[in-house]
Amino acid sequence: MSFGERVRALRLDAGMTQEKLAELLSISPQAVSRWETGAAMPDISLLPPLANLFGVTTDHLLGMDTYEKDLRKAAFDEAFFEYHRHDDKEKNYKIAVQAAAEYPGNMEYVEWLASAEYYVAIPQTDHGEYVRLLESSVSHYRIVLDNARDRGLLDRALHGAALALCMLGRKEEAREYALKIEDRTTRDGALYWCLEGEERIVHSQRVAEGDLNRFIINLTFASPAFEAYDAAERILEILFPDGNYQHYHNVLQYAAQSKAVILCREARYAEALEELRKAKYHAERMTEHSRKSEYRFTSPLFDRVSGEKLPTDSPVSDLDDFRRYLDNKTCFDAIRDREEFKALYA
Repeated sequence: MSFGERVRALRLDAGMTQEKLAELLSISPQAVSRWETGAAMPDISLLPPLANLFGVTTDHLLGMDTYEKDLRKAAFDEAFFEYHRHDDKEKNYKIAVQAAAEYPGNMEYVEWLASAEYYVAIPQTDHGEYVRLLESSVSHYRIVLDNARDRGLLDRALHGAALALCMLGRKEEAREYALKIEDRTTRDGALYWCLEGEERIVHSQRVAEGDLNRFIINLTFASPAFEAYDAAERILEILFPDGNYQHYHNVLQYAAQSKAVILCREARYAEALEELRKAKYHAERMTEHSRKSEYRFTSPLFDRVSGEKLPTDSPVSDLDDFRRYLDNKTCFDAIRDREEFKALYA
């Protein structure tokens, strides 16, 4: 309900004409008419006497009753928490405009508006409107960055600003925002859009290799099952068909050792010995890898991934660890006297 509609409703409830209300306030009936039609607003000095006349608060006159404000805020909050699930970008944009206008100090609403502007801009066929919306989006994201304190909200604003600037073709500026994102995954995703050509390929391969490393480790730690170790081996064989596993030799060594233990417990000794031979091979390769000061993958999927590393100065190598493993696992007692097992110490 608008201010004018509220005044009219209060006047009618009090049984007053426009002329009577004007007389009581010492103003013209035309002024009251303009209020009620929304053509004008009263001077601020008239709000207290107008409120006293009808027995309400000035907040009520202005549509800002605590109860109504709470209801409206709750409605905005609900729309805010649900907006990313809806496909109606225009409707979401209109609600975000209202929310940010009524609660300009709420940085979550301002970030919401910035995000809504970005998504409404993308399908625009009018280039001028496309640019206007994206510029406005960047402007609102900057307001959030200047005023918010929550780290998650700041990262969302940095990410959003980086994407909007990329769409405007200002990729160097976008990159500056992306690099300030604290969350690694969010930062890597934003940087992808800021880069081009070879730089984008290198970045993507590095991110993919890092994600692969975390995935493989979690996969083998998630369940001490033969299937988990076997899956890790198969995945790495597919991704590194040339056998240049670099630090993944370590994963493959312990996967093969773990498979050997499981096979021994099932009395599948020939298969267990085969896994131990594989484990020894990867232990030898990992020992070589550990002594180098740099690494480089040559698989087509990761051929841009390389870098420096600190060579180990530990007197204990991965091959030493492998031999200790053989010594400490009692499940291998059933095959210790076999020549194939003894050969593993050579």
